[in-house]
Amino acid sequence: MKWRSGALIVFAVTLVVYFAVATRFTMHPRWAIDYFNPIAHSIMSGRLDIESPVQTHDLVPFRGKWYTVWGVLPAVFLIPFQILKGRYIPAVYLSVLFGSLNVVIFYLLLKRVKKDFFPLLKPIDTMILLVFYAFGTTQFYVATLGSVWHVSQMVSSFFGNVGIFLIFKKNRGLRDYFLSSLAISVSFLGRVTTVFLILLPVFLYVRDMIHKKRTFRGIAVIALPLMFFLFLFLGYNVVRFGNPFEFGYSYITEDPSLAAIRLANGVSSLRNIPNNFWQMVLELPRITLIPRPEFHPDLLGNSIFFLSPPLLYIFWASPANPLVAALWATVLFSILPVLMHYSTGWMQLGYRYTLDVTILLILLTVFALKGKLTRLYYIGVLCSVILYTWGILGMQ
Repeated sequence: MKWRSGALIVFAVTLVVYFAVATRFTMHPRWAIDYFNPIAHSIMSGRLDIESPVQTHDLVPFRGKWYTVWGVLPAVFLIPFQILKGRYIPAVYLSVLFGSLNVVIFYLLLKRVKKDFFPLLKPIDTMILLVFYAFGTTQFYVATLGSVWHVSQMVSSFFGNVGIFLIFKKNRGLRDYFLSSLAISVSFLGRVTTVFLILLPVFLYVRDMIHKKRTFRGIAVIALPLMFFLFLFLGYNVVRFGNPFEFGYSYITEDPSLAAIRLANGVSSLRNIPNNFWQMVLELPRITLIPRPEFHPDLLGNSIFFLSPPLLYIFWASPANPLVAALWATVLFSILPVLMHYSTGWMQLGYRYTLDVTILLILLTVFALKGKLTRLYYIGVLCSVILYTWGILGMQ
């Protein structure tokens, strides 16, 4: 019962803070670029297109209809609200809700990490890690913006994080592998890149095969929900574009500078890696002190290690530990498709495409320190919270 009351408190506090920041402390939700309310309305009418969109930025014109390059997952959760309210509702509600649930999932995961791996992890350190994730990473920014790109990412990341929570434990059974795969596979209906988190249960099961003499049965258990949602998503593409492998990027209406990169390098290409890597790892925001202190992030992306300094500890996490090796492999294989994408993720604070693996990165820092946070880690968390709060409020 104690963990339930703790989870409820974490959810309530995060929800209030996120909603306050998202509404610029007015507590009245803002309207941002939103295509998911129209999609939800269309789904209730038996369609997948957006009828007579007010704006068409990043939409896909195809055979006289308008579509998005994203899946329908966020729109599905708007349907009950539309039925109850009888109208569209600000999509920022979804960002704040699922963002708060993400923090709860991480709280429960930290409780398990303490129980299964680091029993000496102090309660204060658990709280510091929770604050770091909630308010010192791109999670904070994505959860409080509320525009269509960020809503899609936040809802999808929630299912990915649930999948991580369900499988990252000391003792894992086939049921855990199935449920983890199921949760992660749902994200096919939101953002495809989140699905690469399926590698975590795969790597962990391979480890179990080696050390616990498991059979290949578990691989089939993992593959079953993945294949189901994969075919569901491919069918979604067939209905829209007549091609299972067409996401809509061939027809997208977007910024000319992005279109030029896409036409030159392709939607996904090794040639896109250098620029994306620079924005994710090396690009520093500009800070001026005169005439007054101001924070100027690069909206194309900012170094995750500058804005979230404690993440530097990941480089001390040794892959000699099989669990750490599984975390590292999942992070690297999940980040690669993001780095190959032709867009860095404008607009953003930090590098929002790392949201899928943020929890994994923090877990790597915990393993690097063997569950004992240092004073330097505390200072880094404080700097992270200050920088993200400063950046978010400055962008508003």
